Amino acid sequence: MDLSRPLRIVITGVESTGKSTLSKRLAQHFNFPLAAEIARSDVRVAQGPLAISDLNRLVIEQQAAAMDAYKSALKTEARGMISDTGGLVLEMWGMEVFKQRPEGCLSLQSWFDLHLLCTPEIPWEPDALRSLPHLEDRVRLNQVYVQCLTTRQHRWAQTQGSAHDERFLQAVRAIEHVLSDNVNT
Repeated sequence: MDLSRPLRIVITGVESTGKSTLSKRLAQHFNFPLAAEIARSDVRVAQGPLAISDLNRLVIEQQAAAMDAYKSALKTEARGMISDTGGLVLEMWGMEVFKQRPEGCLSLQSWFDLHLLCTPEIPWEPDALRSLPHLEDRVRLNQVYVQCLTTRQHRWAQTQGSAHDERFLQAVRAIEHVLSDNVNT
């Protein structure tokens, strides 16, 4: 991994696992640019119902947001950038709802240097983007995330536990580990 450039980090995991909270805290802590989750502010997502073409578009828009954050990191000489969601979340959404993988989600996954997987111990909170209130469904889907990250050989770490501070400290350690690996090589 060439980290003479900014580290590209994506926060991933099933719904209601604290991805947005963690993304914002990490961006602030490290002073990294943040790419927000595009689906949160998307008019079509809010209005529904969606089609696979909407997810294809969201992949493109999430990649553009991540690229903007990356360019900002280059400009400001930040050591990294963070994306609050990425290709794996969009892939799982497509597979769960449409039984199809959105176009471009695999290349978006590969673009990131580090995937931080948020596990589903945090209590589920309803919102317009969420549809899995039962813990057993989120645990099952989390196992699919683990399998994908492992078999695709992405560099990844888990943030787990029911406390946001605990997850934050695990994520900080994972990022610092990758950054220090690059300095020592």
